[in-house]
Amino acid sequence: MLEVNRQAPYRLFVIEDNPAEVRLMQEAIKEASLNELVTLEYAYDGEEACEVLDTAKIIGKNFDLVLLDLNMPRVTGKEVLEKIKTDPDLETTPVIVVTNSDYKKDMIECYRLRADGYLQKPADFKKLVDFFVSVKRSITERNKLSIYYIEKVYDELRMAV
Repeated sequence: MLEVNRQAPYRLFVIEDNPAEVRLMQEAIKEASLNELVTLEYAYDGEEACEVLDTAKIIGKNFDLVLLDLNMPRVTGKEVLEKIKTDPDLETTPVIVVTNSDYKKDMIECYRLRADGYLQKPADFKKLVDFFVSVKRSITERNKLSIYYIEKVYDELRMAV
């Protein structure tokens, strides 16, 4: 279980080529009251993401959580994931793949590449807010980003009526 244990603000890196999806995530983060606990950075394709990751590594400010789309131009999400997980300076960075793909093959491949989580993009805004509520609860209740705890709380919120 990967955990990041430190004081806020936590650094989240959203890698998503669709500006509308990025905007939904921004709104969901605000709705979940997570925006005061995190700083957000974005990349709109895999090549830009690799450049941002390299810069973060050079300045010694790695990200606490990466939310990664799979289908992107220039460099794919799987290639970005492989870059992160094979780089000794980045490999402990938690990466949750957030994608429209429901292909089991993609999920298996992402876990083979050492993704820490795999989330099919929620079909409605409330489920996206629930995901970010689970991130917030990990920070506020555990004082760390715990992928296990985020997944546990998210599953509980999805099951609640």
